[in-house]
Amino acid sequence: MRRVLSLLMMISFGLLFITNFTQAQKSKAPKKAIKEPAKKNPVVMQIGPETVTFSGLEQAYKRNMNRKSINLSEVKKDSVLDFVRLYTNYRLKVLDAFGRKLDQDSTVKADIEQNRKLLADNYLYEKKIVEATIDQMLLRRKRELQVAIIFVERPVDTVKSWQKAERLLSIVKAGADFERIARDSSEDRETGNKGGLLPYITSGRILRAVEDAAYATPAGQVHPSIIIGRGGYFIVKTLKNESRIKVKASHILSFMSSSEDSLKASAKADSMLALIKSGTSFGALAKENSDDASSKEKSGSLGGWYTRSKGMEGGSGDVLHPSFESALYTLKDGEISGKVWTDYGVHIIKRDSTKEIDLDEDRDALKKEYKRIYFEEDKRRFLDSLKTSLGWGIDLASLKQLTSMSDTMKIMADTNAFKKVLSDIKSLPLYNVKDQGIITIGNFLDSVKKQEYRTITANTLGITRALDKMTDPKCLKLATAPLEKEYPEFGALMREFRDGILLFKVEEQEVWSKLKFDSSSARSYWDTTKTKYKTDVKYDISEIYVTSDSTAKRLRERLNAGESFETLASQFTERPGFKEKKGRYSPQSVKESKLATLIEKQKTIAGGIIGPEQFERGYVLLLVNEIVQPREKKFEEAIPDFAPAFQDMVQKKLTEDWLTRIKTQYPVTIQNKVLESMLKK
Repeated sequence: MRRVLSLLMMISFGLLFITNFTQAQKSKAPKKAIKEPAKKNPVVMQIGPETVTFSGLEQAYKRNMNRKSINLSEVKKDSVLDFVRLYTNYRLKVLDAFGRKLDQDSTVKADIEQNRKLLADNYLYEKKIVEATIDQMLLRRKRELQVAIIFVERPVDTVKSWQKAERLLSIVKAGADFERIARDSSEDRETGNKGGLLPYITSGRILRAVEDAAYATPAGQVHPSIIIGRGGYFIVKTLKNESRIKVKASHILSFMSSSEDSLKASAKADSMLALIKSGTSFGALAKENSDDASSKEKSGSLGGWYTRSKGMEGGSGDVLHPSFESALYTLKDGEISGKVWTDYGVHIIKRDSTKEIDLDEDRDALKKEYKRIYFEEDKRRFLDSLKTSLGWGIDLASLKQLTSMSDTMKIMADTNAFKKVLSDIKSLPLYNVKDQGIITIGNFLDSVKKQEYRTITANTLGITRALDKMTDPKCLKLATAPLEKEYPEFGALMREFRDGILLFKVEEQEVWSKLKFDSSSARSYWDTTKTKYKTDVKYDISEIYVTSDSTAKRLRERLNAGESFETLASQFTERPGFKEKKGRYSPQSVKESKLATLIEKQKTIAGGIIGPEQFERGYVLLLVNEIVQPREKKFEEAIPDFAPAFQDMVQKKLTEDWLTRIKTQYPVTIQNKVLESMLKK
């Protein structure tokens, strides 16, 4: 029955604008007087027909600089002015895109529509499902509950199980002792042996149906209904409903390895309590006397913050022994317990400090947890409710006829799955999409030939799943149509995506398509910078490579005796193809050769010999024939070195010329005095 407890306790402007921020160009906009509105939100810029208020600029800064919690008035003036220049250039480019009517371009429209669909579906789910659910879960997480359950397994004979659950519920409602009934009758022995008691819970830490029941039931009462959960039926009693707080604790442990040690452990704890009472430091006593090796060096501290419903923070989630936990939560900060017995021995506990729960700390982790466990289920329920409200639905009579003629053991990819479906029923309506038409049985059979449906089983559940896949997109399209009106922030998000796509398109036309490598201009650039581009030091090396250490040593002795390196290399080197070359390589730099690295590391001069050195799977002796010193690179050689800087220069020049032209059509005015009055000095 351990599986029941495990089941219950389930841990349960755009990118281009941002990228270009570091490449801001100073605006040379003409000055023009602008009438200032209310001081709380004055106009700070005019970019062609667009008026930018201080709050509008602040919102743009927060979005594009990923500084959502920072107010613009707190940002240093120089940083804000840099942003203003970049934002101005960004808006000018977008205005130019509109001026060229790029928003009417078919590819741009298609990109916008594709992005809208992705954004709209996720935004709808976030607003209608996720946010509301997470807010409720966070509200619940202010509390932690102690809950007891009686579990009745649900086998094939569900009627008998249900009747048993009803009988047990009526008994406890009549006043029978819940703990005794759980011990006697619960079919989950792990919790049953504890009188049905679960560890403390908070939202997202238990099977959702049981959680809902527990939070809906006042402390000390039994939930009035049987809860249907995975695997069976639950009778739920909420024992306690208390504020959830974090605590830190320290302890001194007197270890007890067996029952015979109990007197000794108790006596040691008594002496510790006496010393504490006389004024001895708790931390000093823990360091000297505690038998808990993991905490004694920290003056008895257990470390991080602890809550009864989530255990120890920091990833471990370790849960304290129930007796220890109970004693800790009866103390106040600074108080010290008497003797507390656990399976480990006798503890003296000190409650060090208490902290309120910060729900914002939980939000991101809780959202990930929720999406992993419950989101798909909630999404399906949400879509089904939408379809019901639209008047959409399956024709159950047609579904029954279709399944009666289908081979429900086969998948839809199997040509035999629907082989027996009669032509007479193919015109029957299978799914009514109100105001948008009807999916007939024939339509359905044609559609399931597509790849996305082929692995679905041809039974009632499978056919329903396939119909959902066919109708969900239509449902979502209707549901997301009014998002811009319903949520202004979504409208702003879509405008940002549209502007980002337009920006990409117009920059492609005005800058990137013109950014070609012109040899004549590049040579002029190289002429002014060519002294910076030099070749690397190269080493003209000859090598004798052998696989035997002793052979390498003997060859070194012969070299030391004056024998020719070239002669020995032509006789003994084992490097394929190098006997004929007398071991000689073409000049190589450190970047090109590990052998050159060996030479440089040992600072060998021309004519010098090194080795034997262990190398690859053998040993090498190396002769430095010549060290080729750096020289100025020729134009063709230097192109890879200066091309990025040259292209960057050309790109900036194209952009500057473009912006200068745009500003003649869309004049820019920045109210510097107004802006500076709103900023941090």
